[in-house]
Amino acid sequence: MKVMYKLLIISACCIAVPAFAVEKLSVSELLDRYAANQDKLKSFVAKTEEVSTRLPQDAQVRQTRMERTMVEFRYEDSGSDLAVYYWFRDLVRGDDGIWVQEDRYHSLLWDRKLYYEYYKAPVLDYSKVVVTSDKDYIKRAIAVGYAGAGPILGILYGDLERFDSILRQSDSISVRSELERIGLVDCYVIDAKSEHGTYAVWLDPEHGYGIAKAVVHKGPEDLLHGRPLSSYRKRESYKGQSFFMENVLFENIKGIWIPAEADIRTVINRQDSTSSGHHHYKIAQIDINPDHAELQSFVLDVQNGTRIRIIDEPKFEYIWDDGKKFVVDEWDGSIRYVPKDWSIQVGIGKPLPKFEGTDLNLSAEQTKARAILLCFFDMNQSPSRHCIKQSAQKAEELKEKDVAVAAVQASEVPEKTLNEWKKKSNIPFPVGAITADIEKTRFTWGVRSLPWLILTNWEQTVIAEGFGIDELDEELKKNIDTEHAFQKNKATPTKPVAQTGLSDPAKSFLDAEAILAGWESIYAGIRTMRVSYRLSGYRVTRQ
Repeated sequence: MKVMYKLLIISACCIAVPAFAVEKLSVSELLDRYAANQDKLKSFVAKTEEVSTRLPQDAQVRQTRMERTMVEFRYEDSGSDLAVYYWFRDLVRGDDGIWVQEDRYHSLLWDRKLYYEYYKAPVLDYSKVVVTSDKDYIKRAIAVGYAGAGPILGILYGDLERFDSILRQSDSISVRSELERIGLVDCYVIDAKSEHGTYAVWLDPEHGYGIAKAVVHKGPEDLLHGRPLSSYRKRESYKGQSFFMENVLFENIKGIWIPAEADIRTVINRQDSTSSGHHHYKIAQIDINPDHAELQSFVLDVQNGTRIRIIDEPKFEYIWDDGKKFVVDEWDGSIRYVPKDWSIQVGIGKPLPKFEGTDLNLSAEQTKARAILLCFFDMNQSPSRHCIKQSAQKAEELKEKDVAVAAVQASEVPEKTLNEWKKKSNIPFPVGAITADIEKTRFTWGVRSLPWLILTNWEQTVIAEGFGIDELDEELKKNIDTEHAFQKNKATPTKPVAQTGLSDPAKSFLDAEAILAGWESIYAGIRTMRVSYRLSGYRVTRQ
């Protein structure tokens, strides 16, 4: 019996066992599973090493260039805001084959509002900061300047967004029927074609459905970093680019699968030549969900005296000063470089502040239950004088609409000169002048140019600013006239209701005939009568 039992066990072991059925997953399910792991990676500090080798194959160029980069990458994504900071130093190979550190510093910061790119080369006594509010600028900088960011963030070469977001918008997409082995794991393969190029992505189900391998081909009309590839090169000579990510090693950190190491290849195809680059990146250290405030992760450490170049329109150049800050003007998106204690206090939806820093005599009684039209002007400027003149001509009309008008001289003039001009111009509304720091006061009031009109509603909340005097009627019609009519109707007392002296409770409409019969006997002397009957009572009006 024992012998037979052993034979049964041996026989069972020798029988070929069919493989477990592979779980069939759709494209959407695969991308969702990838996203479920990747979305956990919201905040980190990663230190990485990257070795790059460029192999030009042009007949006239045979030089191979190698460089090693040490990068510290700090990242935080709150869902609506993104903060990114990274700095790197290049380590280059000397003639003796020893890696030596270059004497230069390069850092990039996106602080949720502005992007800063900082270069410092002490040996050259040179430093520069580039500033812009273009959010895609930082995305392009990461994608182009730091190959190691791609695997960590799931951004494939030449793209600005995570690959699953791009694939969800593909023109065509499918999952291969068979799994393909990458290393020791059978992976799902997604093929897709979109305006960004042609994609083949292998997702590893044992490592958070992370990218175990990826191949991307971009033709001349496909988007590279958000723009058609042909716009970067001459169309007739540029055939396309290819990207390969492979040999990926994963590491599980705090329940998140992270691509800790990978090889990345790029190939540029031209009509008569091909060049390629190879990047091997490795995460040396990573801290998930660090205390960025304590680390001061998103504070840019720039030396005083550094040249600043704002590349947005209008373009400006400044010198870095620790006592100043950058402010993005919400009105027109321009970047201002001002002292740290300055702030714009006036804007649409904000209450009109007190007239501190001016000698404008506009009492609370003059503005009670009234809208305010305020004009910052310069008496020495023709457009400003025209604005004041037009406002004076409309003063009576505005008064009838319960709009109080006032003006503030916003450039330096002698008090005597201003008073003489006011008297000569016969201005029918209060006129004052800035008495404090003119530049700071104009910044506080959000005055971008002169003349500058500000209009409030009856509660002195700003409803329009920066419009021309010729647009005043339109602004009044849109914002003031309807409110003025409403306020007037609300302020007008209603006519008293005639008292009937009747104490009977309100009757239903079903008793209307009985009610009228009773009224006929009471009001027999009245020849005509109009009756309005309501559920809440009744009202009698004699005619």
